[in-house]
Amino acid sequence: MNSVSDARSAPLLSVRGIAKSFDGAGVLHGIDLDLFRGEVVALLGENGAGKSTLLNIVSGALSPDAGRLEFDGGLRQWTGPRAAIDAGIAFVHQELSGIRALSVAENIFLGDYCAKSGLIDRRQMRTRSRELLAEVGAAHIDPGSPLGGLRIADQQAVEIAKALRLELKLLLLDEPTSSLTPHEAEGLFAVVRTLKSRGVTIVFISHRIEEALALCDRIVVLRDGRLVSDRPTPATDRARVIADMAGRAFSVTASAGRSKRETAVLSARGIGDGEVVEDVTFDLYEGEVLGLFGLVGSGRTETLQMLYGARPRTAGSLLLRGEPFAPSSCRAAIARGLAMLPEARKINGILPNRSVAENIAIAKVAASGAPGLLDARAEANIVEGAIGRLGIALRTSSQPIRTLSGGNQQKSILARCLTLSPQVLLLDEPTHGVDVRTKAQIYEIIRGMAAAGRAVLITSSEMLELMTVADRILVLSNGRAVATHEARQADPIAIMRDAFSLLGGRETGALLPREKGGAPALPAPG
Repeated sequence: MNSVSDARSAPLLSVRGIAKSFDGAGVLHGIDLDLFRGEVVALLGENGAGKSTLLNIVSGALSPDAGRLEFDGGLRQWTGPRAAIDAGIAFVHQELSGIRALSVAENIFLGDYCAKSGLIDRRQMRTRSRELLAEVGAAHIDPGSPLGGLRIADQQAVEIAKALRLELKLLLLDEPTSSLTPHEAEGLFAVVRTLKSRGVTIVFISHRIEEALALCDRIVVLRDGRLVSDRPTPATDRARVIADMAGRAFSVTASAGRSKRETAVLSARGIGDGEVVEDVTFDLYEGEVLGLFGLVGSGRTETLQMLYGARPRTAGSLLLRGEPFAPSSCRAAIARGLAMLPEARKINGILPNRSVAENIAIAKVAASGAPGLLDARAEANIVEGAIGRLGIALRTSSQPIRTLSGGNQQKSILARCLTLSPQVLLLDEPTHGVDVRTKAQIYEIIRGMAAAGRAVLITSSEMLELMTVADRILVLSNGRAVATHEARQADPIAIMRDAFSLLGGRETGALLPREKGGAPALPAPG
């Protein structure tokens, strides 16, 4: 292992020999790590490397099988997350953990409501919530709003605001920017730098390596449950980090640009939902991967939901292979040959306590119209075939899907989609929260689907991802389709300029260069 020698004062956190197993399978193997006051440390590694398990042990959510943990000068054996919170440790999870039915303020003060004369002081809660939200660049959020009505990016901001309410010593952030725009991410980075200046230690899990290199003081890499490198940021780079994560040099190559665009499978003309999406027009061709890019709030997810019958369409028209298409429900869309992988995996994707096999087969069983129509042997063949094709790493298909890494959960949901043999595949952030190698595997799966003649519509917050996997990129701005770009020749600055084109020059769009005449117009479909 490459290690950082540090002659600073005693560490805030010191773990030695930490080990953890689940159902006899080792997840962490003898982890030694020190964290010092006022530093930002990136914890990187592929899905299944043990990053979240380690942080769950640090935060009291899990107990180690072996090893010891010292925090703030004392040996600790957490009795649960509350004990760690009381000691000054906050954990903002990748999958949002707020209570959707409660208000923003109630979530921020959950378990510690402001009291006045024995009664909850809601005015004080709202006032303090506004202050905390402003600190994370989310002053636009109403503390009285139900959490479940907010966009994912705003729900994440609430989680971070909740952490800031504590007397923080150690802040653990698991993929905190995964649902943020570049501007929102910069706001978070400013918060991290401010906390660092106050002596707070921050651990930062991210699959965006450039982000970690720009923000963090040290880069720590786990691989297969072992700590394999611990380097000061100036002593490493992207290629070395990827090699540490994968155990070898690794690169992702572009494979887009193969579609001949001869047969339009799905055509949209001026579709809108009366709320977020106003005017989206496109043609999606057989064998094509069409990328959908836009900032948070641009209408990417809502567009896919309309196509899938999960959101009412109030304007425009759809054609599926030349025939009118107006799905009234997800079941109706599935019956016409569509399948969708949702963005929020834990909320709308997996059944966490059910087996991997059940999670993969459930769509096929539901589509059959009767649970008994698909016999056990046929179901097993479908499941095992999907697991093999997608390379899902697991011990057995009967294990609960929640025990898989995030990347393998995502592959399982993708496998569920493929059991339907769809004509059109809608993928909403398919590599959200997965590592570099799993991303490349998912890209290959997507390109394989296109090569087999399926039409794929994919959204992503990562422009490079769409430039890698898509044939064309359709840009949305403020609910409208504003431009299309050939992925292989795409100019990232032009794409970002288009994404900001209908936002009135707000945020970082004002900093982007503009050509005369403004953003390119959307070419005529067809």
